Amino acid sequence: MKKWLLSVAIITALTACSSDETRQYANDSYEKHAESQIHFSPLETGGVTIVGQNNQYQLPTTNISKGSAVDIRPPSMPMSIIGNSVAQFNGEQASIVYPANKNAVYNLKQIERLLSEENITFTSKENQIVTDWTPSQDKDVQLRYQIEQLGNKEANALTVAILAAKRKEIIFTPSVPEKQRYTSDRLNAFIGKLNQAYTTQMEQTAPPVTALSTGPISADIITDVNRHTALGLTSNFQQSWDKLGSVLPELGFEIKQEIVGRGYRELKYKEVDDQIWARLGLSKPSLESGKYYMQLSAYGHQSAVVLSDEDKQALSGDKAQAVYQALKLLVTK
Repeated sequence: MKKWLLSVAIITALTACSSDETRQYANDSYEKHAESQIHFSPLETGGVTIVGQNNQYQLPTTNISKGSAVDIRPPSMPMSIIGNSVAQFNGEQASIVYPANKNAVYNLKQIERLLSEENITFTSKENQIVTDWTPSQDKDVQLRYQIEQLGNKEANALTVAILAAKRKEIIFTPSVPEKQRYTSDRLNAFIGKLNQAYTTQMEQTAPPVTALSTGPISADIITDVNRHTALGLTSNFQQSWDKLGSVLPELGFEIKQEIVGRGYRELKYKEVDDQIWARLGLSKPSLESGKYYMQLSAYGHQSAVVLSDEDKQALSGDKAQAVYQALKLLVTK
């Protein structure tokens, strides 16, 4: 029985190996599946209906000529860069109005100096300056400016206007925005440079910055570097300046004008009562009434003061000794 079963198994295996070739592969199910798949050709439209072009809103194909370049820069404005000033452009000229007490800084003489520094030729008469052809910030454009100064006891004004303009040597009339830009830029440049010059001058003439001292002051009569009789003080500039300003009137010296940055005071002397000098143990000097000057100089943390007469001659001899001795007693007490 066992022999018979073995024979059946062998015959079955041999039959399988000798059957159709396609059945001779183990695990041929994937290939069979791939062969059975249905392949479709894709539609050209992808299933979407394409609508033809509609020319209803198409822009016309016309030739548009290119115009001249347009200046899109905003016009400059005059700037109020002087304290308590008002600046404006009125359609023809740029101007700035400022307090009359600043006339020493902002005036036509200073404008002439600035023009000379820029090598700009000009002519001046009374309160007006007219420049020669001057390059502008725009290429190929040259301008002639008219600069005027007006004023009264309360306020002054500087104005800048254009007399003529040319582009590539051809005379043209600037538009209002161009006038505003050219005149405003020139006026602002003038005022800016004058501000800078004034600031620099004040820094150069200002007294040296030292620590403020509130202690007692010692003083003595000396001969300064210019061989003038002077009163030397152990206090710094600021303390000496303040102290002298408080004691000079006691001796009859009224302060009329002063420039602290230069250590300068203009004085008016009028004789005081003899008892004031007597209380100091001094005889009243024979000083003439009138104008005198005080000059305070700083030497590190010390200082020295010199008084001069109306002719700006430093006090000397008995007059200097009497005045400086009195000042010494007053500033050191």
